[in-house]
Amino acid sequence: MSNKTFLLPDLGEGLPDAEIVEWHVKVGDSVELDGPLVSMETAKAVVDVPSPYTGKVTKLHGGPGDVINTGAALAEFELDPNAVQRAEASDTGHGHGHGGGHGVGTQDPAPDDRVVAS
Repeated sequence: MSNKTFLLPDLGEGLPDAEIVEWHVKVGDSVELDGPLVSMETAKAVVDVPSPYTGKVTKLHGGPGDVINTGAALAEFELDPNAVQRAEASDTGHGHGHGGGHGVGTQDPAPDDRVVAS
């Protein structure tokens, strides 16, 4: 099985960080691609960040109230080898706080199998 580390994407307009409001999963939970992962608060809005993978959550970096820098580790996953995963350069589908929180973002591939948002 493949393991992936999900890095906090840019949640809008180059903001440097975001605060964890609420995790919607816990370590050991199975998650689906685009399923609810975490709610993050930026200087402008609360944004629901979906899971970028289908698999099992193996680690959560931080708890409610913790500030995570953009590009820092947010969660780790053990990928389901039987599930179709999103291509690393595809849309994450996370909201940016515009138009009711249904904006879109992009991810760029990064070295060492980590996803880094641009």
